[in-house]
This record gives sequence, structure tokens and C-alpha cells, in this order.
Amino acid sequence: MKIIVDRKNRKYVVHDKEFHTEKGVIPEEDIINATVGDVLETHMGKKFTVIEPNINDYIELMKRKCSILLPQDLGLITAFTGIGYGSNIVESGTGAGSSLLFFANIVGPEGHVSSYEIREDFVEIIKENIDGTDFNNITLYNQDVTEGFKEEDNSIDMVFVDLPKPSEVIMDAYRILKTGGFIAVYTPYVEQFQIVNIVLGKAGFKHITIREGNVREIEIKNNKTRPNSRMAGHTGYITFARKI
Repeated sequence: MKIIVDRKNRKYVVHDKEFHTEKGVIPEEDIINATVGDVLETHMGKKFTVIEPNINDYIELMKRKCSILLPQDLGLITAFTGIGYGSNIVESGTGAGSSLLFFANIVGPEGHVSSYEIREDFVEIIKENIDGTDFNNITLYNQDVTEGFKEEDNSIDMVFVDLPKPSEVIMDAYRILKTGGFIAVYTPYVEQFQIVNIVLGKAGFKHITIREGNVREIEIKNNKTRPNSRMAGHTGYITFARKI
């Protein structure tokens, strides 16, 4: 898989086959032989540059059937749990796999990410998205996570939960976390995190905090620089807690 960019900075994913666009066709041979920095040209003379992709490119362009976590939320989780190279992470509710790929990139080859997704149609899409990367530090389970995590006791650095009823897995998350490990629970609604807060306390978690991340882009124009009037005003609440 390669990523190409046109002259208007629009990005496209191309595979080792002929690429069709409204701007013309790029031959299969040109795509196969292309390397980063090469300029590919369609039969209509439109040019595309092959770029070195990063994890945000993969997440932005990957196939999906549901909404995904945005960079500001993924950044909050990384910052407030301290996960990094070599961390072992478990997540429940894979969705399209944006957080899965993001965490796999963060922990690197010395770390590992296990993810649980109950919907088989989502799992098939996730597998396609994983195949488009070089990650070999991922384990994907197609099962109901409320039946229990497969991980051993005291073995995980961070558990991320993105489920309609996250409180159903909190007790077992406590079991698999190392002492000092974190749980991060994503909830769109206040009523959800109110329940989560109570269950976290009953499970034995400490240092419970709830955070929300909003990012506002600034439009830069001649004598008209101002905040963009369009923004994601609310994505979700993230509840953090630690096993002490």
C-alpha cells in the first residue's frame, strides 16, 4: 500500500494495481515501481506525489463502518496514562481500529496490543486495515469481552474501554492490570461516566479523573485570521483511573 497526494493536498491510498480517479488513470507498473518522493502522472497529465505515510494518514484513510476516535482523544489517552514504547495494552470495542493502530504504533515492536470486538463485520474490516500496515504486535479477538479478558493477572500496562456499557468490564480490567497500571474509559454521555465513576471506585481503582479534549483550528487569512467556525465541539469524555 502507498499513499499519494495531489496538487490540492488530497490524499489517496493506492495498492499494487491500476489506480482510477476522476483525474485519469495511473498504470499498475508505475505504482508498483514507485518509491517515496516519486511523482506519478495520469494519462490526463495530472500529477500525484508518493509520500512517506505516518499513522495519522493510515487512520484518516482507512476503511470504516463506524465513527472513530479523533487525534485529540487518542493524544489525551497517551498523555495521561504514560503508555509508550514496550507497553502492553488491551482495548475493548475495536470499532474500525483507529485506536488499535494508534496504540500499536506507540508501543512499537517491543510492546503489544490486544483488542476485543464482538461484531464479525467490524473484525473483517479491521483485518483489512491491519493488513495495510507493517504492524506485527497486534492480537485481535472476535468475541464478547464481557465474558472476560484472556490476559493473565497483573500483566497489562493500560486497558482502554470503548463500549456502550463499559462498567461491565471494569472489574476484570482491574484483575489484568499491573499495580500502577491505568484504565481509560471513553463515554459520549455524562450519564455513562457517572456510572463508570461509581464502578471504578467499587473495583478498587484510585486517582479517578474525567477529562475532555477540544481542539480549535485557526484560519489564517490576510487581515482575517480567526478561529474556524466549524469544529468538533464534543467528541466524548475520558475517565482515567489507576490500580494502586
